Amino acid sequence: MAKVRSPSYPSLSLKEAIEKVSNIFAQNYQSPIPRGVAATLMGYGGLNGKSLGVLAALSKYGLLEGRGDETRVSDLAVRIIAHEEGMPERAEAIREAASRPELFREIDARFNEGKASDAAIRAYLITQKFIPSAADSVIRTYRETKSLLRTESEVHLAPIAPLTPERSQAFVNEWLGREKNKSETPAPSDQTNHLDDDEPYEVSISGSFRSGKLISGRFSFRDQESVDELINVLTAMKIQLPLRVSDKE
Repeated sequence: MAKVRSPSYPSLSLKEAIEKVSNIFAQNYQSPIPRGVAATLMGYGGLNGKSLGVLAALSKYGLLEGRGDETRVSDLAVRIIAHEEGMPERAEAIREAASRPELFREIDARFNEGKASDAAIRAYLITQKFIPSAADSVIRTYRETKSLLRTESEVHLAPIAPLTPERSQAFVNEWLGREKNKSETPAPSDQTNHLDDDEPYEVSISGSFRSGKLISGRFSFRDQESVDELINVLTAMKIQLPLRVSDKE
């Protein structure tokens, strides 16, 4: 009797696949290598049933690419490995990798991004010629991949924590103190008066609230991190202001 085989699917979750491809990249970067070498770099003795399944899973996520016996770490994998958790580039790359397996896209389309019970998905997979044990494995890798995707997206899109008036005032005071120290620092003796291509952008903030609190300072920024800091300062100031000031006031 012929052995029953289930349709092709990733045998690893995306999180597990990223860990495996990271081992290859750490030792070989993106140089093309035989698949047997890739298996040993991931900790296997060579090509066997287990390592072949892992290599296939990495390819399904788009983390490995190549033809025939030659493979290499993909640019998509490098975008994940190179960026730290919480960075938008990493979140976007993980989102792309999670959508690469055809079976996962099929489940997403049929069950509204997996919003269904495991029993419902399992029943569907069995009707698609998956044996029960393979269907259970698919559900595990699919759920874990979705969990990673949610985690990365939440880190990237996490809103600024709600600010109380006390916390916002403390935040603004801290920023003003840094700006005051900057303004009191003597300029280098060879400083010129003209602007060149490396001069930062500057934003001046001044004014007073009705409570009599004066807010003033000059903010210099030349990169995205300093722009994010300015946004945080404005967010902290916002909570101390009324929702709207009418024209009659």
